[in-house]
Amino acid sequence: MKELFTLTIILYFASMAIALVFKRNYKLSISLGHTLTALASLSLLAFTVKGIPLVLQGMAIDFTYNLGVVKIPFYIDGLSLILCFILGSLGLAVSIYSPKYMEFYEKLGKGWLYIILYSTFVLSMMLIVTIANMFWFLFLWEVMTFTSYLLTIWESNKEDVRKAGWKYFVTMHIVSTLPLVMAVALLYAKTGSVNGLNFENLATLKLSPIFYVLFLIGFGSKSGVVPLHFWAPDAYKVAPSGISSLMAGALEKVAVYALIRTTCFILKPNETFGYVVALLGTITLTVGTLYALKQTDAKRLLAYHSIGQIGYIWLGMGVGIVFIAKGGIYSAFGAIALASSLYHLVNHTFFKGLLFLSAGSILYRTRSRDLNALGGLAKLMPFTAIFTLIAALSIAGTPPFNGFMSKWMIYQSTFLSGNGLLVFFGVMALFISAATLASFIKFYTTAFGGEPTKLTQNVKEVSSSMLIAKGFLASLCLLLGLIPALILPLLLSPGKALANVDLSGLITTKYWLVLIKSPLTPAGAESYFNPLLFVGVFGVMLFAILISVPTKKTVAEPWTNGEPVKLEHYKLKAKHYYLPFEEYIHGLYHGGSELNEFGIAVKDALTHAYLSVAETLTRWAAKISGAITGIGRWYVTSVKEVYLDEAALSPVVKVVQGSGVVFGEMLGNLNLLFTIAIVVLGIILILLTL
Repeated sequence: MKELFTLTIILYFASMAIALVFKRNYKLSISLGHTLTALASLSLLAFTVKGIPLVLQGMAIDFTYNLGVVKIPFYIDGLSLILCFILGSLGLAVSIYSPKYMEFYEKLGKGWLYIILYSTFVLSMMLIVTIANMFWFLFLWEVMTFTSYLLTIWESNKEDVRKAGWKYFVTMHIVSTLPLVMAVALLYAKTGSVNGLNFENLATLKLSPIFYVLFLIGFGSKSGVVPLHFWAPDAYKVAPSGISSLMAGALEKVAVYALIRTTCFILKPNETFGYVVALLGTITLTVGTLYALKQTDAKRLLAYHSIGQIGYIWLGMGVGIVFIAKGGIYSAFGAIALASSLYHLVNHTFFKGLLFLSAGSILYRTRSRDLNALGGLAKLMPFTAIFTLIAALSIAGTPPFNGFMSKWMIYQSTFLSGNGLLVFFGVMALFISAATLASFIKFYTTAFGGEPTKLTQNVKEVSSSMLIAKGFLASLCLLLGLIPALILPLLLSPGKALANVDLSGLITTKYWLVLIKSPLTPAGAESYFNPLLFVGVFGVMLFAILISVPTKKTVAEPWTNGEPVKLEHYKLKAKHYYLPFEEYIHGLYHGGSELNEFGIAVKDALTHAYLSVAETLTRWAAKISGAITGIGRWYVTSVKEVYLDEAALSPVVKVVQGSGVVFGEMLGNLNLLFTIAIVVLGIILILLTL
């Protein structure tokens, strides 16, 4: 087991090395680099598949890397394997998709740097979900944040890209990194050593409720939960589509993993905390989806839906925490609710990853994300249209696709709870699912429906490698919807470990059936769904309709009352969809705009203060480094006679001199933000190890 995990790490580092070897050839560095990242993803999937039988037996995989100066512990249970599965699957799809897609950015050059950042980004996420020490967790969290920021601003020559990246960078360090640094510092003060920050040791401590708050803010902001979601729409819109797919499909999920790991496994499940999580989830799924309704930029629309779908995940997670915390007969039902959240976490990775790759395909061929200008792509890009339709039906919760099954389980976890507040949350989630369907009717019909426009009339289908990547994710959307029992046993394992009870009496998972029962409902009142039966019945009905409805049709020109109106002007544009509804909830949009303006003002003020302090520190550091360099050079060039004490001090002086030169060069040649970020991170690490 450890060998496969190590192989994955080696392959990611090998991709960085080979990209450097061929750094002068953009296409070759991208292609060879992504070949190795694809192999790394396959290795991670093999590790996951091999580890599942152990996890289902109640075991975990633990090992330690002894690097001489440090020992890094790893602990991989069912929760970790779920994240390894989505990282391996989505990483494989993006690695296959990206070599051709990245030709879109060839004029920017530096393909070798893209591969290094990409590999570091994905590797950091893999290590975060398997590491078993909070010190290394925090370090890797910062690596993940910094590399994702650099990938987001890949087109940094554009002002909107720089602004979106800066908003992401500042927001993450204020509302994500800072709370986590505070939490780790408090934990370190309590344990007194880096080894004391091992998860196993922390789980034995009695910790203050303040940790729930710090972890909620730190991980909630990264997962894009309302009201800390404002960075996501701009960041996902401007990033390369493969990176958008990974950020929406994987980075958000790493934050969900971290919240469960810290608040349920290190801390203990808390009922009040569960209600807070469920409430935030309900607010997030409502706000995210309603804002998606009015978007006309394809990637921005998908970004808001990522926020909305995270709300569903948080709702299921909150219900699970509530009932696991109750204990007794309720804890088993809580484990099922938590599994519904994790099920949607997996499904969202695949259908949202596919949607962003489809949006990237549209951008690759048309150079546009504007749904008002697109149209007729179903005739020109038929395979992309089919894969996009599968993803759209999945996210809208349409059976028999995967999104329906996980949403159905979330609804059952609320409706069968016997708790009025949680039932209300479930009703809201069910209503918003209809709004999701409406939003994707707009997305699909404006981009793929109708006749080709001037912008799209000469478009052709994307390359086979891009189609294979999308087809792989589309097949997972269908497979995990039709046969949920393929993954449900793994999804149930984290909740089962927390509840420490047998779930056999409350949930049945067969290849053709999922049955859920609440501990409070009488026998015979179970809720169940059979995906294959649904497909059979629906297929018969569809066939009957097709043979009964005439297929011969006549297309007539619309009557224009003699006016010279072109046919293309009859098409309903994206901006015209749902206008009455948008006017009805105008107050929500207006309030959101006001809050957004306030947030921008706060961010700008903090940015100004940050840069002012950074510039002051830079000036003083330059003076100090200059003085140190001057002293060192004077000593080396002026002192002729060497005595014993001088011989002992000479190496120290030379080191100081060299440090001054290096520090001065850093300040002179590197970007100010990069320099300060590295210095701050270094100070944090030094303080934690003292």
